Amino acid sequence: MTNTIETYLKQTCSVQTASGYLFTINHFLKTNPKAKRYKYQDIVNYMDEVSQKQANIQYRIRILSAIKKYYDYLVMVGQRSDHPCKRLTIKKPNHHSVQVQDLFTGEELLLLHTRENRYQHLDTRNNVLLSLLIYQGLTSEELTRLEVKDVDLDNGTIYIKASTNLNRRTLELKNKQMLMFAKYINEVRPVLDKYKTNKLLLGKLGRPLQVDSIHAIIEPLKALSTERNLNPRTIRMSVICNWLNESKIPLERVQELAGHKWPSTTEKYIKANAENERELINRYFPM
Repeated sequence: MTNTIETYLKQTCSVQTASGYLFTINHFLKTNPKAKRYKYQDIVNYMDEVSQKQANIQYRIRILSAIKKYYDYLVMVGQRSDHPCKRLTIKKPNHHSVQVQDLFTGEELLLLHTRENRYQHLDTRNNVLLSLLIYQGLTSEELTRLEVKDVDLDNGTIYIKASTNLNRRTLELKNKQMLMFAKYINEVRPVLDKYKTNKLLLGKLGRPLQVDSIHAIIEPLKALSTERNLNPRTIRMSVICNWLNESKIPLERVQELAGHKWPSTTEKYIKANAENERELINRYFPM
């Protein structure tokens, strides 16, 4: 039957979608040998089981879509006269949704370094700030809390303090950041530091940067992308998304890098595709 349903999927879906659906259907049939006779409540029970083991709503929607295709096939070939889950849906709350298609690729984020500043010393400071956004994925609030002592140039790390919503963490600095940070801390920052503060990031008048100041620094960069919303939050979201989907960093490690308290927060950034679906199924529903 696999070849027949495979042909059906290829005729009704894209090649990539058909591959993902076939994998999901085969797994569903192996773990549910009586699925051919399942009723509505049986599918609801199965999706409840999926929900308990996997919080990613995009993943659950894709699983249900594949199962619906399986019963579409049975109806089409006359093996069933009814479709047990045609009207079954998974509600998608807006506040749990991450529109990954609206985020920026790693290559696009690197373009942010191209901006020049008309004030002396601010190029170096802005490059430090932007690098922490695009390489470490920090929030605006985390940037404002950074102190000079949090940067360890000897070990190439930066310490991020815990907050109400995020865990503390020590992150590695990229090689390209090391010289930049050394120049800023040893040459540029002493010139800016008129108030003898311990804060790392200072404005042109010497006061520590605030959240509004960081947003103002990003504001002129919006011209690089007029169709999408560029701000510190979407930069951080893009970084997390790229860690998972471009760099293929394991979810548990991305959770640590982002400071997320719960893996379900990180999972929202996974793009739904056949490869990710296989990984998630094998993790939560091993054969």
